[in-house]
Amino acid sequence: MTIHQFVPVLLPHDAVGNCARELQHRLLITDPNSHIYVEDVRRSDLDHATPVKEMQLRSGDVLIYHYANFSALAPSLLAQGQTLLYYHNITPEQYFTAWDPDTAIAQRRARQQLERLVHQAMGCLSVSAFNAAELRHYGAEAVATVGLFAHYDDLKNEEPTDRLGRLLRSWEHRGSPEDWLFVGRLVPNKAQEDLLGSFALYRELTGQDSSLTLVGRPFHPDYLLGLRQRAIDLRIGHRVHFLTGGLRARSLGDQYRAARIFVSASLHEGFGAPLLEAMSLGLPVVAVDSSAVPETVGDAGFIVPPHDPLATATAAKLAGEEPLRSELLDRGAQRVKRFDNDAVWARMKVALRELTGIEVA
Repeated sequence: MTIHQFVPVLLPHDAVGNCARELQHRLLITDPNSHIYVEDVRRSDLDHATPVKEMQLRSGDVLIYHYANFSALAPSLLAQGQTLLYYHNITPEQYFTAWDPDTAIAQRRARQQLERLVHQAMGCLSVSAFNAAELRHYGAEAVATVGLFAHYDDLKNEEPTDRLGRLLRSWEHRGSPEDWLFVGRLVPNKAQEDLLGSFALYRELTGQDSSLTLVGRPFHPDYLLGLRQRAIDLRIGHRVHFLTGGLRARSLGDQYRAARIFVSASLHEGFGAPLLEAMSLGLPVVAVDSSAVPETVGDAGFIVPPHDPLATATAAKLAGEEPLRSELLDRGAQRVKRFDNDAVWARMKVALRELTGIEVA
C-alpha cells in the first residue's frame, strides 16, 4: 500500500505546496513509489510532482487530497479509491464580494464542493482545530487535526543579506523604534486596513518614528490602491512599506530580523504560519482573536479583539517592553516546537494509522 498526494497546483513558495513537499520527503523514506500528483502542470513545481493524467492507483493505495480550492477533478479522484481530505482552509466569500465577485463565487463553489467531498472521503485531516470544526459542521465524522508542515527552521537558518544592514541603519537613524512587520497576502480577510489604523494610533500614542512593512502579494490591484490611500489619509504613508513582488527566503529573513514586533489584524486564518515564523525569528506577536489564530499563538503572544485599534496599539507597546518582551520570546520559541515538522509528522502517523490502518515508520 502506497500513500500518494494530490494538489491542484504545486507552487514553489506556498503554504500548501510546502506542506505537500515536506510530507512527500517523509513518505519517500519508506516508500519510493509515493507521488505528488498535480492538475495544473504549467504552474506546478514538476521537480517534485507528476501530472495527474499519469496517476495509477493500485488496490489498497491511499490518496491524500490537499483541499484549499475548487477542482473539477475532485469527484473523479475521490471515486478512484481510498482518499483522505487534508483541509487547509477556505476563506468565506463575503470578504471578496465588494472587491472581486468572481473570487467570491469561486470561494462559494469551493465550500459547496467541500460539503460534498467530506461524505465521499474515508477520513479528513485538518491543519487546525478551527478547520476540524468546519469539517464536522459539514458532516465529517472521522477527523484528525495534525497541523501544517512548514519550514520555520529553513527561514531562520538563511544567511542575512546586505539589505539587513541598510534596514538596521535606518532603524538606528530613526531612534531605534519598535518597527512593525506583517507577512501574508494583501487580501480583505487579513484586514490590513485595520492594521494601518492601529499603527497610526501607535505612532501617535508612543511618539516613536516607527515603520510598518507589509510583505505579500495583493489579491487585487484596487485593494492595494485602497491600502496605499488609507496610509496617506492616516499621514503614515512615509513610514508604511509595501513589498508586493515576492521575496526570496533570505530577503524575507532580513525583514523578520529588522523588525521588532509582528502584528496581524487578520479576521480569518486556517492556521497562520507567519505567526510561527515570527516567533522562530525572535519577534513578539500581536494578533486578533479570530478563527485559528488563538490556537496557533497560544500564550506566546497578545490576542486582541478585532477592529480595536487601541487594544492592538496598547498590546504592541507592552510587547516591546522588558521583561515582558523576553518572556514572550521564550514562550514563542517553545510554541514553535509544538508545530515543528517532527511534531506534525508524529500526529500524521497516528492519524494515518487510525484512519487508514497504514503504519508509517
